[in-house]
Amino acid sequence: MTGTPAVLHLQSRAYPLHHSSPGAVPDLVPVPGHGELRPFAGTLRSLAYNPDATIELDLTALVGSAISLPGTEIVACHARILTAGTVLVVYALRHEADLRQMALHDLDALDSAVNRALREADSPVLTAVLAAAVSSGLVSGVALRPDLAPAGARAPIDRQSARYNCHFVTLDPPWAADARVPAVTPGPGCRVLLPYTYAWDLDPATALPDLLTATEPTDIAVAQQSLLVGALIAGRWVLADLAHGHPESTDVHAFRRFLDGLWADFHHLDGYRIESTQAHRSSYLSARQVIGLDDTQERADKLLGYVSNSLLAASSERAEVLDARLNRVAAALTVVSAASFGLDIAVFVLPEVTLATKLGVVTGLLGMAVSCLLAVVLPRTPRRRARRRIPAQRAAPDDRVRRVAPQGP
Repeated sequence: MTGTPAVLHLQSRAYPLHHSSPGAVPDLVPVPGHGELRPFAGTLRSLAYNPDATIELDLTALVGSAISLPGTEIVACHARILTAGTVLVVYALRHEADLRQMALHDLDALDSAVNRALREADSPVLTAVLAAAVSSGLVSGVALRPDLAPAGARAPIDRQSARYNCHFVTLDPPWAADARVPAVTPGPGCRVLLPYTYAWDLDPATALPDLLTATEPTDIAVAQQSLLVGALIAGRWVLADLAHGHPESTDVHAFRRFLDGLWADFHHLDGYRIESTQAHRSSYLSARQVIGLDDTQERADKLLGYVSNSLLAASSERAEVLDARLNRVAAALTVVSAASFGLDIAVFVLPEVTLATKLGVVTGLLGMAVSCLLAVVLPRTPRRRARRRIPAQRAAPDDRVRRVAPQGP
């Protein structure tokens, strides 16, 4: 594409991974089949008080060689590994079409189509990058949802929990906010067009790090939303597993650790509202209000509380079954001890009897012990209730035939 388009299209995708960042950033991360990456330390530049470190990765070369979108140029692809267990993948795109001439609903449709295409195309690349980051120590302790294995074809990218923001960067944006968007007051240069869709009154030729700083508050809000969506999906998965009678496949302690990491990451990001600068804080609060973050947090809190109660009930049920088994084992051991004691008494009381008598006594005692042992150890099955026979009056032969004839469906 020649020239500088009037609009730069940014898409910021958030993946909740609940990872731990290393103390030192490695110089080189080899990605098998895709080359090498050189990570560097960064920070959230929109914070006014305590800095929060990030690890930055330039994925432009890797993505550009694997993805091609008709009518769209991938200017840059940047990954930001946050301290709070979330990874932001940001695309900078230019389109042949003049986005300023599009109506808002057409703009939204274009953004959705591009996002679907990118997610389908970049999944193998991002999976390889994150797997290389884990193997090289760039991130560690990745804790996915309990229904996702820590290794394998489905890991380490959880696409269901991912959420993304759309940003259109242009001077004097021509689009008005959708009428359904509540009246909010974001920071200067930011206009909320739709939930997860923003217009920025900035020069599209601005350096990408400065644009990422401008969009940080809204991207922090969407990162929190992705964390909660992952929690809702995990809670539904656990409830479905319990409902289908498979509590043994649910590790209560693993789920508790998952929730501990989730809420720790969520509240780490929630500190943005008091740590950020005034202008960025306004955009953050506006974004979380429009996307309904507080409502999602309330829903997640209720659902996860219900899941915790269900897991406790399932644990109690398993404990009762285990206690019943232990009681049967204890009773069986008692029977065996009694049989052994009976044999000792028989040998002591009957010392001068014939061999046949001794064998009879021993065989009888052993048979009684085995019978009691089987009665105690074997699980009890409910007996079928015998059908109550109701005396019937004599009926005509054809009535009897009609009564015993098989009924139709």
